[in-house]
Amino acid sequence: MIAFEEAQRRVVAACAVLEAETVPLREAVGRVLAAPVRARADLVPFARSAMDGFAVIAADVARSAELPVRDAVFAGSGAAAHEPGTATPIATGAAIPAGADAVVRIEDVARNNGSVVVGAPVAAGEHVFPPGEDARAGDLILAAGRRIGAADAGLLAAAGHVDVAVTRRPRVAVVTTGDEIVDPRLEPGHGRIRNSNAVTIAATAAAWGCDVVLQLHAADDAAKLRDALAASLHACDLLITSGGASVGERDLVKATLKEIGCTFAFESVALRPAKPTAFATRGNVRVAVLPGNPSSAFVALHEIVRLAALSLAGASDVRLPRVAATLATGHVHGKAERTYACYAALRCASGAWEATPLENQCSALTRTASDAAGFIVVPPGSGDYAPGDAVYVDVVDWTRVGSA
Repeated sequence: MIAFEEAQRRVVAACAVLEAETVPLREAVGRVLAAPVRARADLVPFARSAMDGFAVIAADVARSAELPVRDAVFAGSGAAAHEPGTATPIATGAAIPAGADAVVRIEDVARNNGSVVVGAPVAAGEHVFPPGEDARAGDLILAAGRRIGAADAGLLAAAGHVDVAVTRRPRVAVVTTGDEIVDPRLEPGHGRIRNSNAVTIAATAAAWGCDVVLQLHAADDAAKLRDALAASLHACDLLITSGGASVGERDLVKATLKEIGCTFAFESVALRPAKPTAFATRGNVRVAVLPGNPSSAFVALHEIVRLAALSLAGASDVRLPRVAATLATGHVHGKAERTYACYAALRCASGAWEATPLENQCSALTRTASDAAGFIVVPPGSGDYAPGDAVYVDVVDWTRVGSA
């Protein structure tokens, strides 16, 4: 059994970034940039009006409050020239005509027989978006390792990057085990339960940007398990198993993986729950072995497997976001030799984070994971925590975070 932090370190070390591929921008949202993106030219390469109004030379307005009006300039109308001593009507976003250096807002002027009377002088550059305000030519606009969001896609489009180099999506296979597990569509008989782990694991991997290419279930039979694992290893970059991970008579997963050539980085973690979690490799395939209890599997999925999936995808930040909080109510009991991931609610009250441990921390439950915003992470041997004590929370689901 190895320490929790060491297990995380070994997972990251074992997962080199997958190769890059170029995709059209419309397919890039949600993907991870494989290379930095720089501005090819100033963005935007010309000065623009920030207001509907009149382009002027600031010095002209200082000398005279009334200026004759010239032809209007609208967005997209191309280059135009400004005559000194005049006012050029201009629309928001239109290029400042050559020679003008300021804009007077339309509400700050009065019209008078083909002229405008300016109520107050303006300074050079006033109400003008300068060229290159978003970026100058050569500037870094998005760094490698960034997951592309919708606003990022807009920035790339504005800069003319219509094809983007992104890391290939990790291919994930999921193998669940256990004679007691049945398809969620079926009515389980006495002593059997529906396969919730397969759904949770596949959905989580897809949310991380992985392609779930194979999902299999194997009974507690060595030959059938071997066939399922072997088939999965040929189909994926990351194999995630659930069940059969402990030391019981029917816990066959680790031994079977060894038989078919997998090498383990660790076989258990000083983490509660999820102690049986293991991690292995075979060639270019990484294998995460999770416990079968749903709550334990969920902790291992987010605290261990997430690091593998996002490292393969080339993400710059692979660990769960962690916030410093105050324990609002309840008590958390530290464990002598293991890191404790305690399911918790989280809210922001008066600008500070407050965490509350959920009542039932049983590793066999599925409801706890659904209710939690994340885990209070308690280092081994740190004792007990009472209301008002400082704690750290690894946030799993921001949509579960509340506010006061």
